[in-house]
Amino acid sequence: MLSDKIQPDDNDSGTGHYNIPGMYEGSLYNLIIRLSLPMFIGMLTQVTYTVADIFWLSHIDTESGAIIAGVGLIFPIGMVLYAIANGIQIGMGSLLSRAIGMQHVERAQQILSVGMTIVVCFAVILGGLAYWFAEPLLRVLGASDAIFCYAADFYYYSLPTVFSILLGGAMMGLFQGAGKTMVIMKASLLGAVINIILDPIMIFVFDFGAKGVALASFVAQIIVVFYFIFSLPSLQANFKYKFCLRHLSWTTYKQILSVGLAQMLMQIIISVGVIIYNSFIVRLDVDAMAAFTLTGRIDYFIMTPMLAIASALLTIVGQNWGRGNIERTLKAYRVSMILAFSIVLVLSVVHIILAPYMYPLFTQSTNTCHYAILQIQIMEFALPFIAISLLASEYYQAIGKSWYSVFITLTRHVFISVPAVYILAISLNLGIMGVYLGAMSGTFISALLAWRLLRMSPRLMAWNKASLDTQQHNKEASA
Repeated sequence: MLSDKIQPDDNDSGTGHYNIPGMYEGSLYNLIIRLSLPMFIGMLTQVTYTVADIFWLSHIDTESGAIIAGVGLIFPIGMVLYAIANGIQIGMGSLLSRAIGMQHVERAQQILSVGMTIVVCFAVILGGLAYWFAEPLLRVLGASDAIFCYAADFYYYSLPTVFSILLGGAMMGLFQGAGKTMVIMKASLLGAVINIILDPIMIFVFDFGAKGVALASFVAQIIVVFYFIFSLPSLQANFKYKFCLRHLSWTTYKQILSVGLAQMLMQIIISVGVIIYNSFIVRLDVDAMAAFTLTGRIDYFIMTPMLAIASALLTIVGQNWGRGNIERTLKAYRVSMILAFSIVLVLSVVHIILAPYMYPLFTQSTNTCHYAILQIQIMEFALPFIAISLLASEYYQAIGKSWYSVFITLTRHVFISVPAVYILAISLNLGIMGVYLGAMSGTFISALLAWRLLRMSPRLMAWNKASLDTQQHNKEASA
């Protein structure tokens, strides 16, 4: 078995091997950019291959949006799976970054082993459930007879990726918590390049059609997992994987799942929101559903800088929180928000300008292009405001108060958006415009809520004191 012990740097017994220059003092702009840039490049490559997936899918039949619509219905299921993987990643990353901030090496060792055990359990359970309940699930998602075969093909051939996605999430949590974002960037780049190369080969050369996209993704993810495994020596550690069922491990299980479960719930909430939007849109027009799928991939590309900054923020807040630097954590949130808002605003404007020229490259369907351009012109300026609530959610996860993150996400995707979509699209009979306007309403209100919640307060200082006391107790108990 591999040892999961992370060794501190012999040349720096006080701070440990994973000290990042500028983490506890100095320019936050430079630190955030330095940490987020590798994450951005890695995420950008992932987004590039999702756009490539849609591009090649759209060219199977350029006259119809049925294939894109069918595959688009499955995307929320993929979002749920990635939500669980991200939950494991965030849970491990949050705990590891705080353990590193406290210079608690043995604690980091335990977190890794427990996280890997969680992956195995989740993969077995989810893979079985996904297979046995496939057909009723597809019907619930809104797969009509016209698009069911495309949805089913993509769904079944995507099932083998369950384990590789979850394991990749755990590995990313390990490297993110240690601040080794370059490894994550290289892994993402490797997976994206392989996926982009395999897509047209699987779809057209081997004539797999929509199934080819799922197969290409599976091969790419398997290779990424092996890359993470081969990168473990970069942590200068001897890793051991073992099932952690000892009494002392249950606390770690609960802590990872507490932080991770909140992340899972947040993304599952987003997935449910997308499913609800899909159900309204597919009833209105299949071409509108195809457009919703297309624009979603491009919007994800636009939000990539925001997501990369959020990943950097988690590490910065977690490690400074572990040192008791509360003011620096709040300043990191504000700096991150300014950077993310500004970048996404510029990209959104560019998207609006290029939309009439961009979407005809994906499809020759006039209706699909019309819906895509209309959606961009109406909804795009809401994207920068997502940064305010998203980064606040990341902050709360980093300090172990993940249920605040869940509340912000519920406000955006359920408490506000869903009723607004129903009222505008159905009750007031505004159709597709009602879906667009209703979805935007939750973004603005949750941004205002997040901005009001996150500020220096006696409550925040009390949370930090309790966190430091707990970490110190755990450190002394394991000494």
